[in-house]
Amino acid sequence: MRKLKLALICLTAMIFAGCTVTDRTDGYSSDSGHSDLESIGSDISSSEYQTYPEDNSFSSDNSSESSEQKAPEIPETIENIEPEYVAWMREEKVHEIRIEIDDKEWQAIRTHPYSGDYHPADVYIDGELVENIGLRTRGHASLYMAVEAGTRYPFKIKFDKYVNGQNFLGLDELALNNGGDDYSFMRDLIGYEAFELIGGYSSCVTFFNVYLNGELKGFYVGVEAIDTSYLERHFNSHKHNLYEGESGASLEKGMPLSNFTQKKGSDTSMEDIKRLIGALDETPLGEKGEIEKYLDVDSVLKMFAVNAVIDNRDGYCGLFAHNYYFYSSGGKLVMLPWDMNAPSVSAYTDIAAPAVNVYNELTWDIRPLVKKLMAVDEYYTAYLDYCRQLTEELPGLKDKVLRVYEMIRPHVENDRNKFCSTDTFNYQYSEINPSGVVTFLTHRYSYLAKRLKQLE
Repeated sequence: MRKLKLALICLTAMIFAGCTVTDRTDGYSSDSGHSDLESIGSDISSSEYQTYPEDNSFSSDNSSESSEQKAPEIPETIENIEPEYVAWMREEKVHEIRIEIDDKEWQAIRTHPYSGDYHPADVYIDGELVENIGLRTRGHASLYMAVEAGTRYPFKIKFDKYVNGQNFLGLDELALNNGGDDYSFMRDLIGYEAFELIGGYSSCVTFFNVYLNGELKGFYVGVEAIDTSYLERHFNSHKHNLYEGESGASLEKGMPLSNFTQKKGSDTSMEDIKRLIGALDETPLGEKGEIEKYLDVDSVLKMFAVNAVIDNRDGYCGLFAHNYYFYSSGGKLVMLPWDMNAPSVSAYTDIAAPAVNVYNELTWDIRPLVKKLMAVDEYYTAYLDYCRQLTEELPGLKDKVLRVYEMIRPHVENDRNKFCSTDTFNYQYSEINPSGVVTFLTHRYSYLAKRLKQLE
């Protein structure tokens, strides 16, 4: 009903204004690019990035694909009132989850931990019971560590697995990370908070003490999974194609489509992925071609900026070209971040371009999104603008990290099953630790503030 009312209002306004109703394609206005990118090879070092001139003509192109009169399209991104779980997860508080599962079901998980099969269980979240949820293991390295240790498995809780429409405060799926990849328990928060600060598509993050059949399993990081409630919150829709980029989802020509796992959508042809791969391959360097027709470019530029600023090399630009999703919205694929808990490598990694790190070699050619988008002046300028915007926010982000650290510290210290010592955890927040989160944020801000001025 809400969409119908909005459609009538939009159509009435257009009639009174004497407008012709046409399709509208938003994009970037300049097609000029950097032909010198063709000379950049796989031997780029982190201190020798190619730099590019700035173009301030970043604007919208209101051209239409057809002169035929068409009915107005209702945008999927209508602003909604945020569901209850958003404020609940963003509250600076350590919550409690108590999982109650039948012994046989738990034994089945332990016997086949890598199966990914769901098992029925009940959960109490801050004392509130949600019955008959789906519970399974998740993760890769963190799951392997848990299997080897025989404890603190990383989990996914799907509230509506067995009961259609069931949720917790509007949330339908929750990931529980066990700290195996991140001894600070803070990098998911840093990564998703960075997307939030520049208006990107972010997951909510919170913290839990997790009990299973009465036994404290440990301190966990809770992340809003990319499922129905997430999509409804960001796009006011969840029924279109949703793909998870698995290992090797590089978008290169000839890439196996099986490197994407389709999570939602009735159209299983993957034509939208094929069209994007084709557009990237066929577009000459420095031109836009039909890329904007199939891709929400802005979402990709924000992804590049966040990962570059926080030096996260475990995404599309990393060795495995994974840890992202595509959702089809308005006929375009929107890039969504996932798994932001990889440790930062260096506070001094150059930001001139989001180069790809493969076996410690920085290169362009193997990631078409990087190569083709960064060769267009406007895209490159927008990327640097997002980097500047986020860099300015790093001091405030550091303050939040220190505040949250004080909140979670006693809970982590009380966790006897964690994969690191208490001293190692606390060392992550020491100013003298060159690889710790506090030192990284401090030095990263100082370095990038100077570097970005050089790139103006």
